Amino acid sequence: MRRALLLLCVVGLVPAALADPLSYAEALARAGANAPSVAAKGHALDAARFSVRPAGQLPDPQLAVGLDNAPISGPDRYRLNRDEMTMLSVGVMQDVPSKPKRDARTALATAQAASAGAVLDLARLEARLGASRAWLDSYFAAKQIVALDAINADYAQLSEASTAAVGTASAAPGAALQARLEAAKIADRLSETRAMKAAADADLERWVGPLGGDAPGQDAPTFVLDVDHLRAHLDHHLDFATSAAEIQQAKAGLDLARADTHPDWGWQLMYEKRDPVFGDMVSLGLKFNLPLFQSTRQSPTIDARRADIARARADRDAMLREHTAMLEARLATRTALTDRLNRADTVMLPLARQREAVVAAAHQAGTTPLGSAIEARIAVKEVQLDRLDLEHRLAVLNSVLSLEYEVAGHE
Repeated sequence: MRRALLLLCVVGLVPAALADPLSYAEALARAGANAPSVAAKGHALDAARFSVRPAGQLPDPQLAVGLDNAPISGPDRYRLNRDEMTMLSVGVMQDVPSKPKRDARTALATAQAASAGAVLDLARLEARLGASRAWLDSYFAAKQIVALDAINADYAQLSEASTAAVGTASAAPGAALQARLEAAKIADRLSETRAMKAAADADLERWVGPLGGDAPGQDAPTFVLDVDHLRAHLDHHLDFATSAAEIQQAKAGLDLARADTHPDWGWQLMYEKRDPVFGDMVSLGLKFNLPLFQSTRQSPTIDARRADIARARADRDAMLREHTAMLEARLATRTALTDRLNRADTVMLPLARQREAVVAAAHQAGTTPLGSAIEARIAVKEVQLDRLDLEHRLAVLNSVLSLEYEVAGHE
């Protein structure tokens, strides 16, 4: 029994152990295809597309049934076969909106479908951005946890060395207590980073579905951005697609308002059944709308739709300025992060390593205590941890620029 239970446990652990890590590209693909918000907007697009064809159709015909000219007074009251005008009628009526109105309705439905398509693209972008941020947060949080664990181990060694040096000439007053205090601070940072990792994994599951054993792994993507190309293709942002669709809807609304100046019409065909003595009858009728008072009815509506177009265009201009300012701010932040990352690689990290080597050599020569050597080693790891944070922030910013403007790639 024990062997069987052990075998079941091993079999259960094999899929998790063999599961491939979730790559950045796969996370984006799953989010863009499977996120519930994307599915919802996809159904909205289907509904809008299905509505295009009926928009330009004639309304349903109407069936009319009636009793005409039945006497209710006099010697023939309540009798249906004595007066030649008494009859049962049945017929069909059809309203016919003007062709400009039907065409405008079709154009408006088409514009609404285009708007729903733009909203779907935005939902897909939002899902990919969310998955990108969550993947990068989880990936770098895992690396930070490893780095903090290493610093924590160094502080434990430093605490032991400081305690052992108590009473010697090289012992600094309170060094052991300071080492324990710093170790407690690192433990706090570890707890916070683990919480951030758990939150990032939960957010990633929001966009890509259950992770199972597919924790974010492999290497972080390397983004290739052309700043001049970004500026030149600022209007590639999907917000401008929704703005264009909104302007198109406003134009279709104006066409529909103008179509109200064209008269609608309708027809009806009636068959009237009378007493056989008098014979049956057929009636055909036509009706027309008369848009005679356009100055107080159709014209104000047309002016309102023109105002909608002007508002939509002004919104697009405001959006262009907003995105221009946002792009420049992001590029400035990207430049600052890149400069700091370069200084970390070319100045701070080499200097910290040189200091570590000098102090280690002095310790080997017996002129510097072990605690100083450990502190120098910790300083190197702190610089590496700061560099990791810069790399994280730069990767998130590059991913946003790459995904929002779709003019750059990642490897």
